[in-house]
Amino acid sequence: MPVPGDILVVDDTMTALMMLVALLSTQGYQVSSAQSGAEALDLVQKHPPDLILLDFSMPDMDGLAVCRELKQSPRTRDIPVLFLSSVSDSQTKVDGFAAGAVDFIIKPFERSELLARVNTHLDLARLKKRLSKLVEEKTESLRLSEQRFRALIEQAPEAILVYNLDSGRFVDANQQAEKLTGRTLQALVGTSPTSLYAAEQPDGLPVAESVTLHAERAQKGEIAPFERILQRPDGSTIPCEVRLSKLPSETDHLLRVSLTGLHNESGLLEQLNALFAIAGDRPPFAALLVDLGDFKFINDVYGNRIGDLLLRHVAQRLRKMLGTRGHAARLGGVEFAAILTSVENADEAESIAGQVLDAISEPFPVDEMMLSLTASVGVSLGPAHGADGQELLTRADMALYQAKQRGTRRIQVYEEELGRQMRERVELEKSLRHAIDHGELVLHYQPQVELASGRVVGVEALVRWQHPKKGMISPMQFIPIAEQSGLILPLGRWVLREACRQLKAWQDKGGAELRMAVNLSVAQFTDHELPDFVADVLKETGVAARHLELEITESCTMLSPQQSITMMEQFRAMGIHSSIDDFGTGHSALAYLTRFPVDTLKIDQSFIRNINNDEKGSALCDTIAYLAHRMGLQVVAEGVETQQQLTFLTSIHVDVVQGYLLCKPLPAAEVEDFILRQADTKPLPGVEYF
Repeated sequence: MPVPGDILVVDDTMTALMMLVALLSTQGYQVSSAQSGAEALDLVQKHPPDLILLDFSMPDMDGLAVCRELKQSPRTRDIPVLFLSSVSDSQTKVDGFAAGAVDFIIKPFERSELLARVNTHLDLARLKKRLSKLVEEKTESLRLSEQRFRALIEQAPEAILVYNLDSGRFVDANQQAEKLTGRTLQALVGTSPTSLYAAEQPDGLPVAESVTLHAERAQKGEIAPFERILQRPDGSTIPCEVRLSKLPSETDHLLRVSLTGLHNESGLLEQLNALFAIAGDRPPFAALLVDLGDFKFINDVYGNRIGDLLLRHVAQRLRKMLGTRGHAARLGGVEFAAILTSVENADEAESIAGQVLDAISEPFPVDEMMLSLTASVGVSLGPAHGADGQELLTRADMALYQAKQRGTRRIQVYEEELGRQMRERVELEKSLRHAIDHGELVLHYQPQVELASGRVVGVEALVRWQHPKKGMISPMQFIPIAEQSGLILPLGRWVLREACRQLKAWQDKGGAELRMAVNLSVAQFTDHELPDFVADVLKETGVAARHLELEITESCTMLSPQQSITMMEQFRAMGIHSSIDDFGTGHSALAYLTRFPVDTLKIDQSFIRNINNDEKGSALCDTIAYLAHRMGLQVVAEGVETQQQLTFLTSIHVDVVQGYLLCKPLPAAEVEDFILRQADTKPLPGVEYF
């Protein structure tokens, strides 16, 4: 996965400059450019990049002079410089390294080599900064005094106690610990953890045995959280999340005990029901459900330890943000909840939900990294939206589901209309199950026309739902439901089998060279049984593997690139074509195209739509077509709706097009007529824009 960063490309040749900018931009880098040494130095002073690709030979001011000047300034001397040079003799390299460059890339360069070197040097630069920062932090930590340590633990939002394993007693605590436990510092110091815990604990173990068990795990470096019920002196109890971690000490064996007073779900319901009991003429109250959208990705990339630390930071920030306005709880997984004990109206509840989003969107410092999260919030108000705590949480969950469908500020307050929509969704899911089993699904087919010959060379299968009462239901309505309910697997298998059956029928009528394109969902593409199922369908229908093309969206391939490569290699071994759909809309790296065993790129229709009024969009289409052809891939443009679009696509040598200008998706019988009529069509005359 490329290291993100800002890159400055310096080259006096416009063609080389454009190719480098296009290639690096598609990797997710922020790229700026300059055509001279003077322009480069001016840009660097205004905004120092993370890395510079510098042409060695330029008029007026060559790369050596630019590099030497960069290395003289404290502001720019640590920026890695990679020379681009068509000269590869030893003296040139010696001069370049003497000037301060870190690497040479010889022109003409290999894409994969250039990207690997760029990524490596960005990684090394980040590591150098990180190591420098680490040394500074470690040096600073050695100078910390006892007073500084006390100040730090007092500023922490959670309760912190220091436990001495040798004596089995607490030796220090902060003010939050005093508030949470209901005991003064003098009362806490010298006491055993067993004196703080209620007799009945969530794990069912005797208190003393549980304390010993978790202390031993912490000594081994384990920091997994666990639940505890604190017993206050007044007899009240508080559910808490506890984390233990080792503290450095030259003389004693110390543990840091962090307690976050977050309610669990039962505690949350207890608080809500208490608010319902005293509602009367009091102001409304609110329940907020918070879902962390990016957490799974971070947990997968950095591991459970970082994930646990991140969740802890979220809990602390949520608790701190709420302050005295309410209570917080972690409901498990990546979902948190909050109770606002008093709000004026729905607008105030929504405003506080916005503050929750703002708090969570601020980067979290975790293990010397800054990690960012997105979130969605569902809001319900009591007593207006429910009769008790459970019903209020259910309504907040409905609102959360709706909030997660939004692309921008994802907050939703429950409305009665939402309840109706959710009920309709449940009914639609039931009907979809029936539709799959009782023949209500149909396939429409959109022809794909080869520009060079004007012939229909393939069709794309698109599923439709002919509901007996509601009529034709759009895929935009039922496909998301199928994906969320797990019905996408049986639906996708039906589509594949029916598409191959229809293809065989056309081939028997003389359409021997037609290719059938079938879309795969994320769930299908991660199903390890898919290759065997496809093989069975081909055998059952008598369709040759070379006439089947399986389309995978770009975002799907990048969820797990290695798994995508493995799956596509299996398809290729079977003789099946693979294509990447919606290319240009996701987060893929062009470097992966050299590794993906893929045959076709489909340019997303959003780029095609803006060809006539968006210079960047047309340039991107041109670049995609050029690079794809250089890699031996076929290029298909979808969503062609105007003659102007078709003319442009012809000029950049797109291979195949589909769209409403040529033919909309049609039932099998109607598309068959189009295929037969198109067989005698002459190819479009060649058009060149440049």
